[in-house]
Formats: sequence, structure tokens, C-alpha cells
Amino acid sequence: MKANLIAFAAAAFLCLAGPAAADQGAAPEAPDSPAGIVEAFAAALDSGDTAALSALLAPDVQIAESGGIERSLDEYRSHHMGADIEFSKAVETKVLSRHIFEGEGLATIMTEAVSTGMFRGKAVNSSLMETMVLKQTDGDWKIVHIHWSSASLASDHDH
Repeated sequence: MKANLIAFAAAAFLCLAGPAAADQGAAPEAPDSPAGIVEAFAAALDSGDTAALSALLAPDVQIAESGGIERSLDEYRSHHMGADIEFSKAVETKVLSRHIFEGEGLATIMTEAVSTGMFRGKAVNSSLMETMVLKQTDGDWKIVHIHWSSASLASDHDH
């Protein structure tokens, strides 16, 4: 627990330092880079590849969305992974911006996107904010934290 708190505090510090790069329509990242891992995670959701998703996540990953949290890869696999795959397959998500904050062994990647389409019979037109924290262990980057939040892009929405 203490190690996770230290990792999150370090990631927050990296955010204050400013982005190392911003991806706005740039070429795909190297597959073993933090941004490449984030891209691979999105691709695995789109294809429904649960083995690839599991390989990209740390066993003690913390995933926060809709006011709740899943505190491990096993919990995510048994609860929301299937619904996240279903959503990702049903809607189109366009990345608007991506900012990468990278330091020694830690990276925070903040992505702003728009999702549109139909999911479970309901129209989706929403903005998405995604924050992923990655930690490098034994030379490999693993996602240790994900925070997803979204808001409707309806005409009466203030954002």
C-alpha cells in the first residue's frame, strides 16, 4: 500500500513538472513505451483480447470509474473488464489530446477523447478523460492505475 501511495505521489509530482510530449495526431508510439502501452490497452479493449489486457495491467492495479474502484487485476477481470470491452467495441472513441509526464520508472498519461455511438440501445455522445499511471518494473511498463471519467456532450451540458 505504501509503495502505491509513493508511486501515486510521484506521478502527481510529474504532472506538475509539465508534459514530456503531447500526442495530437502523431504517429503511433513505440510499443514498449508508456504511450505505446496505453495505445495497446485501447486496442486490446477494442478487440476483446483479455489476455493482452491482463498482460498490460499490474496485478495490484487500481481502476477507478463512476465513483467506484477495483483494487486488483483479478477484481477487474471478474467485474468490469467484460463491460469495458463491450463498450469499446460498440462506440467509436477519438483521441483529442494526450499528454505524457514521464520520470524515472513512472509515467502518467492523460488522454482527452470523445466517444460516440450506441451502447445497450442508448446513444453515446460523451467526453472522456482518462488518466493512466504506469510503473516500470524489471524493464517492462505496467499500468498500475486508471481513472476514467466521462460527461455527456448534450447541448445543455456546461463543459
